[in-house]
Amino acid sequence: MNASELAIKMLEWEEVQRKANELAAEIETAVTEIGKTQTVGNVRVTYSKGRGKYDYEQAWQYHGMKTDVDIEDYKKVTYDYTSACKDGKIVMDAFYHNTSGPSATIKLLD
Repeated sequence: MNASELAIKMLEWEEVQRKANELAAEIETAVTEIGKTQTVGNVRVTYSKGRGKYDYEQAWQYHGMKTDVDIEDYKKVTYDYTSACKDGKIVMDAFYHNTSGPSATIKLLD
């Protein structure tokens, strides 16, 4: 393959790759809206609900007094709200906050 043929192949690859990237973005957006991993043939689009964290201190402030757990037992440098909430069996669902949005990632299965 000479330099001209290589240049033509490289430009062809660029065009095909850009179209594939656009198609992948459309598919990933659709799967993000569906909210569930999709597999068709050898293509899988994996859905992720995003990262999040629990606010144990807020949960303790709201529910902690209703438990048999004494928060003073969890004081180190600051209070260990995580352990106090777990030991107090506080339901944390209302205190979960997403720190990033949902996403989807497409890949070809081997």
